[in-house]
Amino acid sequence: MALAHIFLHVGLCNAVARLDPDTVVAMRVRMSYRVGGDEIDKVVRFTRGEAQQTVVEFDIRRSTYRLLLETPKYGCTATDFIDVLADQNRTINETLADGPPAPPAPVVLFDGAAPLSFGYVKPTFTVFDKTTVCNKPVGTPLPAKFDVEYDQGGYYVWLHEDPSLEGQGPLVVALRLRTTTGLAHYVNLPVPFPQPWGGWPGSVRFDITEDMVDDLATEKTDVLLCPKMWGTSSG
Repeated sequence: MALAHIFLHVGLCNAVARLDPDTVVAMRVRMSYRVGGDEIDKVVRFTRGEAQQTVVEFDIRRSTYRLLLETPKYGCTATDFIDVLADQNRTINETLADGPPAPPAPVVLFDGAAPLSFGYVKPTFTVFDKTTVCNKPVGTPLPAKFDVEYDQGGYYVWLHEDPSLEGQGPLVVALRLRTTTGLAHYVNLPVPFPQPWGGWPGSVRFDITEDMVDDLATEKTDVLLCPKMWGTSSG
């Protein structure tokens, strides 16, 4: 099975940041499946040094994981849900916090392959109410939070469910791409949202090619576009 190479950049918590530069810190790194245990569970050691972060590298299989970082001696932790694509090197940025990890919050994960030029159209994601339909003007986006990371040949999105959206579904999730004139194309993503939360995120694969982005050039702006070739798959 093809593996992905991970560069895990870990920001230091206050307890570790205050240590002398020559202090060796032990940090436990766990990448766990929803069922079936851990793919990775190891302790790495690094010297505090002068930098405000440390870097851990490892190879891992394509899947969705819960990442847990712990420095038991200093009481610092971090946790997150991570999607990993096969054959894609990926940089992950996490920051240790003083104290125990917060319970996981409802989130949906998006990821997919994308050309480097994808970043030129300033892609973002938005959520609209259920009255938004194909080829009609979009309204005011709803208060959903997206965290987006772009890496070599791919992108990764965490869609956080805002409590104010409860009971308003099903909602419309759209990818927004900016034009050279400052207008925007909105592409419908056929993803059920919000999704029932059972402590683990839904995962959606959505690959984007340069041709797909180029084809939007002649399409209307500020309406919900629903091109058939833009398809998603759930993981």
